[in-house]
Amino acid sequence: MIFEIGELHPNTPHLLADIAELLLLINYLGRSTLHKNDLESLLNTGLISSEELDDEKEAKIQDDVLKRSTAEKTTRLEDQLEDVLIQLAYRSKALLPYYPFSVKNETIKIVDELSEEHRVYRFLLACSRLRSFKGRGVPQRWARSFARLSNIAMGALAPMQATSRIFDANSDDRRHYYDTDLRLALPILGQDLGVISVNHDECRKADSSGDAGFDIVATLPFDDGAATNFAILGQCGSQEIEWPKKTLEAHSLNCRSYFQIQYDYPNVMFTPICYRNATGEWVNNKCSNGVLVLDRIRILSLLGSTDDWRALLHQEWFGQFENEFRTAHVP
Repeated sequence: MIFEIGELHPNTPHLLADIAELLLLINYLGRSTLHKNDLESLLNTGLISSEELDDEKEAKIQDDVLKRSTAEKTTRLEDQLEDVLIQLAYRSKALLPYYPFSVKNETIKIVDELSEEHRVYRFLLACSRLRSFKGRGVPQRWARSFARLSNIAMGALAPMQATSRIFDANSDDRRHYYDTDLRLALPILGQDLGVISVNHDECRKADSSGDAGFDIVATLPFDDGAATNFAILGQCGSQEIEWPKKTLEAHSLNCRSYFQIQYDYPNVMFTPICYRNATGEWVNNKCSNGVLVLDRIRILSLLGSTDDWRALLHQEWFGQFENEFRTAHVP
């Protein structure tokens, strides 16, 4: 499997920090350390993402118009490097004991041996930048595995008596519990939710292979004959920058064409991205409107609150990920 850095986000520290960490984990430079100068070289030679290219062009225009000195023009690059180092320093404190790096003297260094906690962090980090891993079916498999890990985290979030299942079209739960045909799976989901009624006509109009926007569903039935059970609706987004567009896909509003419901179930968004600035706040609060965002930090916190999270390390899908990750090499 080939690892390609691809486009960079020089003005987005939380994404640039992911690149720095991945370069160490795949031994990109052949050593266990990555210095500020290495990041500078990367920014000087790498491709800038289309989303940030306009900002860079505008900065260059301003430099030309104002005829700034060479020293002044380097300030932008210095600021970018300083921002990513501050981001990495924040993670080294906020993500203990999961963080497999130390940050000191403008250098990030990988630990000598990865612990169980570090291995889970590596998985989430890799899922945050699937586009860099070029292997047949790899991004799709890792995205499905991220849903499996998110399902474990959902189990930690939901009440102890609740049952959490994966509603995604390619999941084992769709094959063995709901149905692979969404038109048949939706009525079963409605029963678990305890809805007043199911709109079977609308269910039959659904795409047979879809998931209606619901990736993970935790339900707590009361079995007392009254309508409405407790539930949490979840969506997973492994996309590096596109996941905010999916935050409301699992909102209860999307249930209303299929079911008659009495209240809006809480909904959550799982993303492997560490969506934080260096103060621990969201990069943009807009992304959390109408949804509980569970990013890398919160997912790890939920996993750590369970008694048996280490069991996931022995799952076949996790072992497959680790084997595939070890084959990653630079072309």
